[in-house]
Amino acid sequence: MNSALSHNLDLAIRRSAPAFKINADEVSRRLLAVLFPVPTVTLPMAPPVPSNPPPKPVAAPKPVGFTFTPTLSKKFAEIEKEFKLNSGDRKTEFTEYVNQMAPKEYSAKTPQEHMREFLKPKPQQPQQPSNAAAACASISVPPPKPEMVEINENCVAVMYKGREYWVGEDSKRVYFESSEGVHDLMGMLGLAEFDGMEMPVDEV
Repeated sequence: MNSALSHNLDLAIRRSAPAFKINADEVSRRLLAVLFPVPTVTLPMAPPVPSNPPPKPVAAPKPVGFTFTPTLSKKFAEIEKEFKLNSGDRKTEFTEYVNQMAPKEYSAKTPQEHMREFLKPKPQQPQQPSNAAAACASISVPPPKPEMVEINENCVAVMYKGREYWVGEDSKRVYFESSEGVHDLMGMLGLAEFDGMEMPVDEV
C-alpha cells in the first residue's frame, strides 16, 4: 500500500510541478522523506579501552586468627616457668602479638617457638645517669699542683726555655725554685714539657 500511495503522489507532483516552476524530483524526494521517514538505528558503542589500565586491587592478607587450645595453654605455662616469669595473664598479649603477624611470618615457626620468642626476657638497657651525675661527670677537675719537696739529692742547674731549673743527677727530676726558696717538682727530664731538655755534658 505504501508503494502505491508513493507512486500516485509522485505522479501528482510531476504533473503539477511544471505549473509552479519547481523541480518535481526535489519536491517528491522531500515529501516522501517527511511521509515515510527512514528509521535510524544507533548501535551501542563499546567503552574505550584505557591505554594504562588501573592495577587490580591487592587483597589484604587474612589475619592469623590464633587462639589458645588447652595444649597450647599448657605449653605457654611451661615456658613461663622455664624463664621464671610470674604467671600472669600474658596470653592475651601473646594473642595480639601473633595476630599482628603476616600469615607467612607466622607459619615460618611453630607456636611454641613464637611463645619462646615472646616470653624470653629482654636484656636490660644500662640506666642513663641522672642529670646531676652527668653534670658532675662533665666538670673538669684541674690537675693537682706539683708537690713541694725538699731536695736531698745532687742537682744541676739547667737553663731551659729562658728559665733556670734544677735537675736531679740520678732521678732526672726537674725542680723550679720559687721566690720563697721552695723547690717545686715540675716534671721529669725528657718527658712532656721537658722532652727537649738535656743535661749539661760538662757538669754531669
